[in-house]
Amino acid sequence: MARVAWTARLRPDRIDGYIEEHAHVWPEALEAIKAAGIRDYSIWLWQDRVFAQYEADDPEEALRIEEAAEATERWRAHMREYFTEELATEGVTWLREIFRL
Repeated sequence: MARVAWTARLRPDRIDGYIEEHAHVWPEALEAIKAAGIRDYSIWLWQDRVFAQYEADDPEEALRIEEAAEATERWRAHMREYFTEELATEGVTWLREIFRL
């Protein structure tokens, strides 16, 4: 089991909308995440930045499976408007774990 984390910056005027969207994630998007073997997925908010972390047995394979799902493609397209241009040009910033107890 590996833990994976990423961060991205939200548009300041879209933070409340981003929070609201995640209170009602589409069931098919949740299924795509689970089907990819991703579990214990959390997203945190600090100012205009989100930090996400999840677990998967094989993170690279899980990401490949999730990205191939039509529901994931639609959800990400729908959510794109909430993020700054950084996401469109560079993607999320993957974080390196430096400590675990």
